[in-house]
Amino acid sequence: MMAGFSHTSSQSVVTGMVIAFLQNIPPFQFLAPTELARLASHMTLEFFPKDAVILSAGGPKSEVLYVVHKGGVKLALSSQVGKRMTLDMRSEGEMFGLLSVMGREPARLDVTAIEDTLCYSIPAEEVQRLMSTQPEFASYLIRISLSRYMDRSLQALRTQAGLMGDSERLLYSLAAGDVVSSPPLLCQRETTIREAAQMLASTNATCVFVVGGDGAAEGILTDRDFAAKVVSEALSLELPVTRIMSRPVITVEGNERVFHALLAMVSRNIHHVLVTHQGVPAGVLTAHDLMVLQGKSPLNVVRHLEEQGSVTDLAAAQSRVAGLLPLLLREGAKASHITRVVAEVNDRLTVKVLRLAEKKLGPPPVPYCWVVLGSEGRREQTFKTDQDNALIYADAEGRDDVAEYFTQLAAFTQDALAACGYPACPGNYMASNPRWRQPLRVWLNYFRSWISEAERHQTEDALILFDMRPVSGDFSLFESLMVEKRRCLADAAQFKSMLAFVSTQNKPPLGFFRNFVVERSGEHKNQLDLKLFGTGPIVDAIRLLALDADVEHTNTSDRLAALPARRDQDPVLFQDLQEAFEFLTLLRIECQLRQVREGRPLSNYVAPEALTHLQRSLLKEAFRAVARVQSVIDENFRTALWAQLSR
Repeated sequence: MMAGFSHTSSQSVVTGMVIAFLQNIPPFQFLAPTELARLASHMTLEFFPKDAVILSAGGPKSEVLYVVHKGGVKLALSSQVGKRMTLDMRSEGEMFGLLSVMGREPARLDVTAIEDTLCYSIPAEEVQRLMSTQPEFASYLIRISLSRYMDRSLQALRTQAGLMGDSERLLYSLAAGDVVSSPPLLCQRETTIREAAQMLASTNATCVFVVGGDGAAEGILTDRDFAAKVVSEALSLELPVTRIMSRPVITVEGNERVFHALLAMVSRNIHHVLVTHQGVPAGVLTAHDLMVLQGKSPLNVVRHLEEQGSVTDLAAAQSRVAGLLPLLLREGAKASHITRVVAEVNDRLTVKVLRLAEKKLGPPPVPYCWVVLGSEGRREQTFKTDQDNALIYADAEGRDDVAEYFTQLAAFTQDALAACGYPACPGNYMASNPRWRQPLRVWLNYFRSWISEAERHQTEDALILFDMRPVSGDFSLFESLMVEKRRCLADAAQFKSMLAFVSTQNKPPLGFFRNFVVERSGEHKNQLDLKLFGTGPIVDAIRLLALDADVEHTNTSDRLAALPARRDQDPVLFQDLQEAFEFLTLLRIECQLRQVREGRPLSNYVAPEALTHLQRSLLKEAFRAVARVQSVIDENFRTALWAQLSR
């Protein structure tokens, strides 16, 4: 049943009711009264009885944007095995059909009325008109579209593999609190080691948490603590548990995804994570729990790698690493979460290789720190890429044996990583290159020289080296280098200006009429590079702003999250860049997965014409966000001067 508003005897009354409803709902609240009145004249009210199917996945595209007036609808998705999963519910004041209207493409989900429901419908033509004439209205819908697009893309990847069967419990969609089966074993600070051991023995638990007076966990005791500390040190069993407990306790809130517990275990090499409710212990997750949930989880991949005893065995085992990224995507992990897991697994592989090198060469003559650079340093790798690493070792002037040892260690590691499928860096940013394998004093001089001299070729080196992250060895060497870097950057306006110039050279590929600028010839004719013009410029811009604001993170998303509190700039810009970076990363991964399936070589190129209308719209918005941050950098760091000097 439909009721129109534009041709009734009580037109003004009905129009007033519609305006009163819309003016408190985003994005309609951004419209002037005259615009609201015009919009109301084009709207209709539609009635849908309970269980009525309003939109069907894969069916005709929606010609209207729906706004729920009374009642509610559910949005569902079906897998190839016939399992239906409700993804969202929409109630009074909420919209649906947006992606179909924005993308001019078939609906992606089934939308069904869960009760008798009244919806206002807005013609797609009116939505498009407002998008082109009302900036705040357009900005809100773009932001909503971007978020929903990424969510729907991940869900679609899940169902393509039919992973939604009844027997599956998805590791990346479950909340930690849903997995916990029993409360944690707790004891007080005053509890003796003997009493704690008896508690473990009587309950068959694998750990006990030590809590303070406020109820928060301060430490954890496991079987390993008893063996490594009590037995080996012959400690008295009457000592308090605080004498042997491990700290800090790693926790996740019960409403957080199990993924966060998984990442904590992989990155910290631990086997227990405390699940809390508003900070109070509520349960415990073990590595065994997570491996039961998903036999192919990153925990199993890491364990399998660490069981190998030679480079040959590692090379054979790394096939599991290659399958990790599509598995994570299919199970619904966000792009930014996936790259972190991939980085952690790669770190563990590197550490294993270094241990094999030390086993062959003997213990290092002086402390050293192995660091990774570039996308690996930022934890933003997708599919396996080339090696980017360096080596810092303690000063040992006059000792030829030290330099020779690390020459052999770097060569062994490069060859081993290559055997495991990680090719040598074309730019030779590797520890096997003597330039990037130096004692601490040389590294300190590198950073001083880069920052004080501000030469363009040195600045381009700094772009890669400023994303370095320690992986193995004596991290104090790395920290000493970072302390000196921060000291030098505190008064380095000329260097930052040069860095800003270099960081803004790749402009977004949008023409005068906002059309995409693509390659005109060659292998990638009519395509554009998502890394060179998309994620790369965001990485470069945010690295500069983070260095200027003394943000220590290397990961781009972490830098973006920290910047609003450090810089006096519009926080909306950083939010838009966060969403743009997530979208561009997801789009890159989707394109590369398609290349793998089709047996094509991996690249970052995409043909805009091969994208949906919605993807093209979101890609343009992402490029506009890049242009905005580059404009901010031009204004704040005087890049025009360097542009003139470089001619």
